[in-house]
This record gives sequence, C-alpha cells and structure tokens, in this order.
Amino acid sequence: DWVSKLPAIEFALNCAQSETTGYAPFMLNTGCIPRSMIWNSNMKNKYPSVQTFAWLRRLAIMSAHDAILEARVKQTHIANQKQCFEPFHEGALVYV
Repeated sequence: DWVSKLPAIEFALNCAQSETTGYAPFMLNTGCIPRSMIWNSNMKNKYPSVQTFAWLRRLAIMSAHDAILEARVKQTHIANQKQCFEPFHEGALVYV
C-alpha cells in the first residue's frame, strides 16, 4: 500500500537536510521547517482515528528514513569501489 505512504515520505524528504546543500527543501522554499505530528499524545482515547492516522504516518516516515539510510550506504559502497588511490611521488603536483 505504498500509495498511501507517499505524502508522509514526501514530507520526510522535504524535512531532511541535504548533504549537498546543507538545507532541507522546506527551509529553502518557505524559510522554515514545519512541525511533525504529535506522536505521543494524551488524547489517544478521545480521537482514536486521529491517533491511528498519526501512527500510520509515523511508520511511513520511519520507513522512508530507513530506505534513505539504506540507499546512502549502498551508494557510498558503490562509489568507494570505483575509487583508486594513487601514491604520491616526490615532485608530483597535488592540491593542498
């Protein structure tokens, strides 16, 4: 049921700080990062459907976070496999 999780995944990605830019997309677009939903509310019994909705969004956000971490590890592993280290020789030009 991935379609129902897309809004929460999009929210998680827009709140996540980019390693490249150092900013979250929400911060660049609106100047602020919106608050997340309240996960642990004392009103569980008063509004059970709201609590269920929030819990499902939380699970989707956690799932998206795990997928992002897994992808980063995989991409890092692939990038590191392609690197070859050249030894420095005396008189060689290098960046410092």
